[in-house]
Amino acid sequence: MKRIPIYDATAPIACTISDAEIPDRVELVERMRSNRDRLERTEHGLLLHFPSRADIEADLRQFAVDEKRCCEFWGFDVVTDAEDGDGGLALRWDGPDTAAPILDRLAAFFEGDDPLLDLAGLL
Repeated sequence: MKRIPIYDATAPIACTISDAEIPDRVELVERMRSNRDRLERTEHGLLLHFPSRADIEADLRQFAVDEKRCCEFWGFDVVTDAEDGDGGLALRWDGPDTAAPILDRLAAFFEGDDPLLDLAGLL
């Protein structure tokens, strides 16, 4: 299926997260990685698949709101089984072409075991 980009190509590639927010965000992203079933690279970013559970959906929706607030260039959408076809949840994470290296590093993080701190400045 061809997807329409959902990112903001006019926003600067910058993160404005406050130091006070970082520990909670790191904890949330680590929890997302531990619950992830699989990852797909898409034309515009990543599609992270998760089991369909209320706690995971709440985490994904909270992440999308919080992350969009500090990184306006990203685009996020949480899709359910009817939309992704595998009976679970998925987080669509899109970015402009200029964010491709960041998306590569994020994909490596979600598929690996390295701590999120190695991605300092990306979230």
